[in-house]
Amino acid sequence: MSAIVQCIHYTGQKSQQLRNVPFVYPSIVWVQTGVKKLQWQNDWININPKNWLLTSGHSQQTFINQPSQAIFSSLQLCFLTKPNTELINRSQRHASCHTTPDYLFDPAGEYLFMNLVNMPKSLPRNVQECMVNALFEYLANMGKLHLLFSSQDLSWRDKLAALFRQQPSEHHSIESVCQHFGLSKSTLIRRLREESTQFREVLAELRMGYALTLLQKQHYTQLDLAQLCGYQSETRFAQRFKKQFGLSLKEYQQTINS
Repeated sequence: MSAIVQCIHYTGQKSQQLRNVPFVYPSIVWVQTGVKKLQWQNDWININPKNWLLTSGHSQQTFINQPSQAIFSSLQLCFLTKPNTELINRSQRHASCHTTPDYLFDPAGEYLFMNLVNMPKSLPRNVQECMVNALFEYLANMGKLHLLFSSQDLSWRDKLAALFRQQPSEHHSIESVCQHFGLSKSTLIRRLREESTQFREVLAELRMGYALTLLQKQHYTQLDLAQLCGYQSETRFAQRFKKQFGLSLKEYQQTINS
């Protein structure tokens, strides 16, 4: 049984200054130890153990993860399903005029969040949906759900990301993807252009996010990581990683393990 949420645990033993980190799926980030200094417009917001970072899917964030007592730790809860339109509209009605992506949660929010973190993947999908919808209802009542989901409709970026997520290491050509969806190449390109994106951009976004997830689990050589992320060229992968995040693979690994 596939899960409709994904929980990723990120850690660091040194300060991690990362730019343009892709959030492929709508996510809530809860810092457990340390502080995440998030660049927001022309200011910085401190995300700490008392508040959540709420970020929409297909967005990129620049931040600094600062350890406390020699460690930084956070949980990222990714939503692979969407709420209905009524909940999104309710959230917008309850929203305050000036909204930032941080939310000072209460015990009810903590309870609902941890229920999803600990939710067995073996639960039937309809049971999972009930548990996820409980958190969606809570966020809608607080006027925060629309920060994660601006629309209930599934975009073509969403559809591509869901396909790529199944096998990030595979060679995904635009021709094979068009065949999968039963579309012409020109139609897919046009629909992605309407969403202000491109095929390669969505694929690279997914793969770079996947690279960070893999690095949290164990140490990889640059070649192994490149192949796991679908890059045939180790050099090209390294260049993309540095361009994306502003630091090299080696520099990032050094922040995880002192």
